[in-house]
Parts: sequence; C-alpha cells; structure tokens
Amino acid sequence: MIAVRPPAAAAYRAEDSVIVGNTVLYGATSGRAFFRGIAGERFAVRNSGASAVVEGLGDHGCEYMTGGRVVVIGPTGRNFAAGMSGGIA
Repeated sequence: MIAVRPPAAAAYRAEDSVIVGNTVLYGATSGRAFFRGIAGERFAVRNSGASAVVEGLGDHGCEYMTGGRVVVIGPTGRNFAAGMSGGIA
C-alpha cells in the first residue's frame, strides 16, 4: 500500500495541488494507492490490477486499463479512460 499526502503544515490546499507526477501506476498489476492531491498525466495507464484513490488527475488517465479500480474524487483531464477494456474507473 502507498499513501501520499502533503505535510500537515503545508501552506497549500492538497485538493488543488499536484502531489504525484506523470505516469504514476503505469502498468500496475496489484496493490493499493491513496493520493491526497492531484496526479499528473497518464495516471494508471495500462493498470491491470491495482486499486487507487486520487483527488484529480491530468490528461490521459486510466487509458487502456484492463483491470483494477480507480476512484477520482475531482476533475479529470482530456481523454480519460480511452481504450479501457476492463477494470472500473
């Protein structure tokens, strides 16, 4: 399991800030991940088994997923879930 959050004393709002960069969980096959903030582009592309929760993400998130589950609590960028053949987003 991975959990990423900003420090408690952060001077910014996590839900409005990028907390993890591009291609996080690219090709993930298992596990759980929780992100308190926004992910960059191509989040969980080709995910085949991981479960994740994130507060928003950039363009091309969840492309070509074949399995796993992704919950996006906030906005998504362009081309979200294009080419998915399995999994739940």
